[in-house]
Amino acid sequence: PPPPNDDRVNKALSLGVSLRSPWDLEMANLGYKVIEYDASIEQSPYTHENISFHKLFINANKDEQSITLKDAIEQNKLDEKAHNILQIDIEYAEWEVLKYTDMNLLNQYFSQVIFEFHGLNPEENDAVSEKLEILHKLNENFASIHFHFNNHGKIFYSKGLFFSTTIEVSYVRKDILEQQFGKNLVLRKSGNLKGLDYPVDVAVPEIPVLFE
Repeated sequence: PPPPNDDRVNKALSLGVSLRSPWDLEMANLGYKVIEYDASIEQSPYTHENISFHKLFINANKDEQSITLKDAIEQNKLDEKAHNILQIDIEYAEWEVLKYTDMNLLNQYFSQVIFEFHGLNPEENDAVSEKLEILHKLNENFASIHFHFNNHGKIFYSKGLFFSTTIEVSYVRKDILEQQFGKNLVLRKSGNLKGLDYPVDVAVPEIPVLFE
């Protein structure tokens, strides 16, 4: 959570809500103003004073059902100095949004960004190259601090390790990490985190996270 400060309003943009979004409710209970976007449902699954809902998709271009991420930031008057968080789970459209979004915009307005990345299929050579290029741009200003395999979907097994085509990744802006911890950060070696990581499909075992 952000440090206690002045009258800044910390906001959380939640893109992709569906019929449940426990992250939204938890952030609202922490005092964030949660702004939900999803045109696939009629209203938010929650009634909470800190949650507002927009029946719109966030996309690379505007249309009758969609606005851009830049539009959402401007319309909701995000404070650059506040502790804002961006959460994106929009079923593969995240790649199109990131491709056509100025990454400096994320660095300017968000302390943390959280993604569910879809379609990470190593068999799709051209698509993998394009996605890696997008991730390299994201990594210029943000560092991944945690990831979790989504166990609901296509699973690969290679060289003694399991992989999923869908992963959940949390990022923190690099300048914030360096201010708090210095530059000597290293990834933990392995393991899902008890109390934080849960299987998406409870009928299927968790995919172990192993670093080499």
